Amino acid sequence: MIRKAESKELDRLEQLWLHAAVSSHPSLPRGFWLERVHQFRRDCRRAGLCLVFTGRHPAVAEAFVTLLDQDRLAHLCVSPLFAGCGIGASLVAAAGHGKPQLQTRVLRENLRTRYFLQRYGFVETGRRHCVEYGQPLILMRCSSLPA
Repeated sequence: MIRKAESKELDRLEQLWLHAAVSSHPSLPRGFWLERVHQFRRDCRRAGLCLVFTGRHPAVAEAFVTLLDQDRLAHLCVSPLFAGCGIGASLVAAAGHGKPQLQTRVLRENLRTRYFLQRYGFVETGRRHCVEYGQPLILMRCSSLPA
């Protein structure tokens, strides 16, 4: 089931995000991401939309997506237990419903997410070197969102 996130779920969303960030970015140590937890929490609080997917238990988020600035896909995280089941695609479709486009930024080394996004119509629109992460940040956009 996909539904709007509740503020009491922030700790669970943080767990999912931290696992995804660490496993998707091998060049950046866990401590790097722990130093950015406050930024993640701030993004979640100011998100225009935060949707969660719940699996067997409707009170436990197993995946989530956040949108900032109406059309910027800021976070898309899926529990390893549900990876490859179409949950990410369903969340992107739900987040993009009624929007003419979505955009996002992905670090170069995050190949799994880049390939996932490309499969669902996102294309690279630019790159810029990000000193904070020590690698290029790839800008992506999708105008034909999955149904």
